Amino acid sequence: MYFPPDANCLRSVADHCVRSVDYINVIISDKQKHLQYLPMDEAIAHCTKGIGIWSWASNDDYGTEPDKPDVVMACCGDVPTMESLAATAILREKFPELKVRFVNVVDLFKLVLETEHSHGLSDWDFDSLFTKDKPVIFNFHGYPWLIHKLVYRRSKQERIHVRGYKEEGNINTPLELAINNQIDRFNLIIDVINRVPKLGSATAHVNEV
Repeated sequence: MYFPPDANCLRSVADHCVRSVDYINVIISDKQKHLQYLPMDEAIAHCTKGIGIWSWASNDDYGTEPDKPDVVMACCGDVPTMESLAATAILREKFPELKVRFVNVVDLFKLVLETEHSHGLSDWDFDSLFTKDKPVIFNFHGYPWLIHKLVYRRSKQERIHVRGYKEEGNINTPLELAINNQIDRFNLIIDVINRVPKLGSATAHVNEV
């Protein structure tokens, strides 16, 4: 099940799917216009892995100290990716001391243990992306409980907070639908504020706004 975040990723995923044999592939993609985040070569590399850290959206110096981020902003789906990126940009502007890691998921089954699904990640690989104990704010295109079911055997799963579709809204603009289901950038920022202790009282005025 694939959730490409932009057009180049959609092209890469579609190419993979039409070439595959003995698979049932599902691609979830919006009909709205979206920003283009990755050039074609990077999109192919990202979709081939199925999951990855977007270093250009992060400021945690990934690779030097694996557990350095204060929070992991994760997303799966085109609108959730857009809103998570917007939330991350605001957080980095308002709280420059906050270390944020941005993880994008294309292949949903990367979240599953490798012993349970051929696309799954080992615990070591999962922890290298999401850390072992830092809060994870996961923005998802579908029902939030699905993510909890997929990661239920991962370390300290209670730290993984998922936003997703809650059957709210109908024929709306993408932003209105996002706000109704609390997957918008503002709710994500509040989630981070409520779950990162180091921000403390410095965030009081932001919560009020």
